[in-house]
Amino acid sequence: MPSWSRIRRWGSLLVVLLVTAAILVAATVHYGTLIGDNDASSDAPPRRRPEVIVSVSTVQTMDLQETLDGVGTLEAWATVEISPEITGRITAIRFEEGAFVEEGTVLFELDDDRLRHQRASRKAAIRAVDANVANSRRIYERRLQLRARGVLTEEETEEAEADLEMLLADKERLEADLSLIERELQDTKILAPMTGVVSHRQVDRGAHVTIGRTLAHFYQIDPLEMSFYLPERHLGRVRTGQPVAVSVAAYPDREFQGVVEFISPAVDASTRQFLVKAVIPNEQQELKPGLFAVARVTVGERPDRPVIPEESLVATRRGYMVFVVEDGVAVSREVTTGLRLEGMVEIVEGLAEGEQIVREGHLRLSGGDAVQAEEDE
Repeated sequence: MPSWSRIRRWGSLLVVLLVTAAILVAATVHYGTLIGDNDASSDAPPRRRPEVIVSVSTVQTMDLQETLDGVGTLEAWATVEISPEITGRITAIRFEEGAFVEEGTVLFELDDDRLRHQRASRKAAIRAVDANVANSRRIYERRLQLRARGVLTEEETEEAEADLEMLLADKERLEADLSLIERELQDTKILAPMTGVVSHRQVDRGAHVTIGRTLAHFYQIDPLEMSFYLPERHLGRVRTGQPVAVSVAAYPDREFQGVVEFISPAVDASTRQFLVKAVIPNEQQELKPGLFAVARVTVGERPDRPVIPEESLVATRRGYMVFVVEDGVAVSREVTTGLRLEGMVEIVEGLAEGEQIVREGHLRLSGGDAVQAEEDE
């Protein structure tokens, strides 16, 4: 009769066999299900990738300008040191610092009392000499008559003539002195040499000034001049009279128009650049000498050129490409770029006016993908 321990061993083995059989049956059923599903799906069409939502733009045409940029400083057309031509004491200052004044306006006045007295003295002396000249001429003419009748000798006549000539020379000297005094009286009023702006004064009323001392600076600021340098490779493209657009930080949203006035006949051998000067009208005196400025010289015109937004470009190892939308599908196309503007780029080859291109969303695209286009406003 079998023992209870042997019966327990056989019972455990039976349980293990039953569990293993159940697992094999379940696996067989699941595998059959998978095979059936694959057979059923083999006849179905392949799944299509969902449409990619993109933003598109239309290729437009613009008249483009080919420009060269240079930087420099605005300068006054003329700068003059205001200084006296005579020594004296300043009695009046007739301008406001920084004011715009017309040519000939009185800026400073010097004390003229001494000169006025000298002028009066010279005029009185001239009147006295005139009286003596008249009397001496009568004497001379009377002696000529007496000499003709043989009453007087030739020496007496010549003496009268010498007296007259001496008086005439005195009058000429006095008139020259008077002219010099009149000139110095004019110099007591220091005038604006041209129409422009006068700087702050460097002396005060009552100061004693000498010839040549700087009293103020005077600036002619309409027009202004700007000097800048361009690389030597552009020397053949720049011409006098070409338009120049000037921008300054003080007016970030504006451009001031001018023209090329001067082109250096020589290139700087150390920098390989050449000097250009532009003239900028400044009727409203908005621009000031010393401002840092950027000059943009227009050297060429390109009418009706196709342009696209710069962000539409996709960089490749050979250059650039764009995605063109054709019948709802994104098609990749290589393009050749030209001039770059602010946010726009010229297309030299590869696109035509009116074509739709992907502006945003091209990073998710591959050639041939279906797209859902949203036109830019």
